[in-house]
Amino acid sequence: RTSLDGLCARHCSAEQLAAGAAIPSHTNRCCCDCCLCGCLLSRMPLDGSSMFRKWIKSGAAAAPSTEDGAASLGRCSPVPAGGAVSVGSRASKGAHDASESAEALQSQLEKLEEECQKIKHQLARVHNHAELSIEVVDEDLTLTRSRFSRAAPGATPPASSLLPSKESSIKRGTGARGASAGGVRSTAGGVASSLNSSSIASMSSFGPRMSYAVRPAPSPGAAASHAPTSAKDLLAMVQRGRKRAQYNSRVDSEELAALTGNGAVTLLPRGGVHVRTRHGPVQFGIPPETIKDSLQLGLDVPKVYVVGKERFNLKFGTNTAEFEFPAYWNFFIKGDKTTVVCAAAAAAVIRQVMEEVLEGPAEEHLHQDDEYSPFVDDSIYAARPDLLREIGYFKEPRNGRKIEADTLLQFVEFACSEELPAGHLLARMAFDDGTIEVIDRGAEYDVRVDDELVATVPDWLSSAIADPPHILMPMATAVGDAIDFEAPQFGITVLGAADGFTAAGTTAGFILWMRGRGILVDPPAHSAHYLRRNGISSRKITHVILTHCHADHDAGTFQKILLEQRVTVLTTRTIMAAFVRKYALISEMNYDFLQRLFCFHSVKIGEPVHFQGGSIKFFYSLHALPCIGFRAELAGKS
Repeated sequence: RTSLDGLCARHCSAEQLAAGAAIPSHTNRCCCDCCLCGCLLSRMPLDGSSMFRKWIKSGAAAAPSTEDGAASLGRCSPVPAGGAVSVGSRASKGAHDASESAEALQSQLEKLEEECQKIKHQLARVHNHAELSIEVVDEDLTLTRSRFSRAAPGATPPASSLLPSKESSIKRGTGARGASAGGVRSTAGGVASSLNSSSIASMSSFGPRMSYAVRPAPSPGAAASHAPTSAKDLLAMVQRGRKRAQYNSRVDSEELAALTGNGAVTLLPRGGVHVRTRHGPVQFGIPPETIKDSLQLGLDVPKVYVVGKERFNLKFGTNTAEFEFPAYWNFFIKGDKTTVVCAAAAAAVIRQVMEEVLEGPAEEHLHQDDEYSPFVDDSIYAARPDLLREIGYFKEPRNGRKIEADTLLQFVEFACSEELPAGHLLARMAFDDGTIEVIDRGAEYDVRVDDELVATVPDWLSSAIADPPHILMPMATAVGDAIDFEAPQFGITVLGAADGFTAAGTTAGFILWMRGRGILVDPPAHSAHYLRRNGISSRKITHVILTHCHADHDAGTFQKILLEQRVTVLTTRTIMAAFVRKYALISEMNYDFLQRLFCFHSVKIGEPVHFQGGSIKFFYSLHALPCIGFRAELAGKS
């Protein structure tokens, strides 16, 4: 009834109804069983079809005249004043009420549509990011994996393993293996059924947050933040940031001139300061590929590294405490440990990062069983890798030495000393024939060897990177020349073809081109700057393939995410979760914030990802960490 009144009120004003004016008819019909066309019902008591019939028969409503015919069906003769309650007054009151009801209903409808759009938007993001969430699955899905289960017979499976098997995924249309790599992960019902109340409670407006199973457990040392605790510390942090921003390899300031005048000090091209001592070199700041600088300049690769007060250079999106390859060099090539001089909080974070890199994701963070397409052959699914055993193989002792964080790194923490003024911190390293002391005086570090001052290094240089950044990739043109790069229809542009230990080459990475659009594959550090200098617009490259989480393959990926427009990262759920865990620690950024910086496309092994009319199929490769490879095809070529 309200709907009918509101419907008629949209076409007829109250004054028209009261005056008995002609009302334009429309095609909408009321729901009562007398079903007259037009708006005649809006001027009659709508207490049911039986009342309407009685009202018609009693003659209360004016019947259409013969001369007007059917055209006058919508007109009624006004009842004189002083008589019974007129049809016009009834209609006026009913139309007024109907108008108010219609406005209220319209307002509610608009609100509902707005809420619907919000829910659709959130649901789409849940679809896209549900792969990163490993919250507890619906209690109904208490199924053990039908294949390749590592759980003991009769044992209760862990929460992360309560996922549907291949067969149940196909039947139910839900679960990780029931998703398509080319679009929405599963049906709305499937997503709703796979998220219980705890996971809904942990969702943000962007999508599900990273579960606590994905996040590393906080260590006691990690609780201490680098955030300034006083106005003096804040001012010092701002001053360091200003000096880093002004740092330019083409301009020598008085401070840098005095520093480089000391024959023991060398400013490294990629960033960092190399200080030579009789007990071996000491380096301040560890940007990516830093050992290549020492090798190219003919310097000894240091075994002692000092971590600055800021471990991440936000201007270039670069980790300035990248210990992976210095530790590998000293462990595998020199057979020795790498000494890390830092604060207690920094030591806790660096240890967690190295444990993640060396020991790989924990078993509950490995999801290869659920990363295969539901349409893949059973033989391929049965041959999926046992990532836990592969990681264990690469962790086997080498020459009697275990490969773990404690065998690659040793930490020396800054501490107060009675020998120094208040506010100064000391880190002392003992050698067979003497000592090296690093003294933190606030704005500067003193390096003392056997009680002799060797060098004084400004603290901001330990996290500074020259502008423009140093890159080893060859330029297509002279510096400053602008060119127009014409992307191939199908091909690659090699950015680097070396490993992490080759002095003269950039670490491996390239662009895969398909119909003029590019996908960055493991971009090297500072590759975005290199592309700009060679006339390649970032708008042409909107996707990144992340194969695994070693520093020589993921450093440029994080730079691309931070410094350029929103990109889509293509990789598996296992690798993406490891990437977010690692760089949340390195950058000290919030997990939810990191997930908002990029779009995650969860690829399925054996199922093609379609891009620019071509297709990319992914597969797992053998490596020390979970690692993927791919095959690209376009127009009959591969």
